[in-house]
Amino acid sequence: MIKSMSRHMKKEKKKSSRKSRGIPLKDFYEQWINTLKTSLLPDLRRAMLASSANLLSTHVHHLHLHFLSYFHALDTATSAAAAAAAARDTSPLAFPLLWLGDFHPNLFTNLLRSFLTNNPPHSQSNNFFPNAWTEPSPELVARIEQIECGLRLMVPSVANQLRKAQARFADRVAVHWGQCDGREEVSRMIGAALAAQGEVLESVFLDANRLRRSVLSEILSCVDVYQAALFLEKLAHFYVGFSDGDLMREFDQCKLHL
Repeated sequence: MIKSMSRHMKKEKKKSSRKSRGIPLKDFYEQWINTLKTSLLPDLRRAMLASSANLLSTHVHHLHLHFLSYFHALDTATSAAAAAAAARDTSPLAFPLLWLGDFHPNLFTNLLRSFLTNNPPHSQSNNFFPNAWTEPSPELVARIEQIECGLRLMVPSVANQLRKAQARFADRVAVHWGQCDGREEVSRMIGAALAAQGEVLESVFLDANRLRRSVLSEILSCVDVYQAALFLEKLAHFYVGFSDGDLMREFDQCKLHL
């Protein structure tokens, strides 16, 4: 499974080398969320009401491609900082869930795991396929555990690359700070330090994004069409929910009694 993730990430690296400029990422994200909320998600739910497995498979595929299009758009961002800041007007509620530009890939595996541990989760989706996650096969459980294991190994590797890049930046700034005379020299020095680590930081961001894509594809490759539909519906609701300005303002205004 780890080798599979690595091969997938290497293929994505070749694709991402052919970058193209398009609309600003923030504008793209707004359009992407709107399409997800008003078109693809309702279409998926209508397909879940129908009795055609082929129709459901088509809409599952469309939703998967829609998520991939967003991750590819993140790749085309000019820098990791731009991607991390521009994708959404982030509520403080979402901060713990973010990792290098978007939601942490653990979100995908934790969401998948919830279908196993809750067996099935309490939600309206169970009215569609109440038996989809009842008594999952040992083979499926083993595949899910392999994906989780691979993620536990890959995330620290990417995080370690980031820590090293940050340490090199801090060392360079610390060494040259006392030699600068005035704000202009400080600004130039910091700019040079950022430029020196910019390619490394961008590579770290791209690796994190490839990991998200890889985990999502691995998950969808090991479940059947009914399980995939329920999983993608929940994932889509998660993204839509954290992009709902009114909902996020309600959360931000909540008072916690400790």
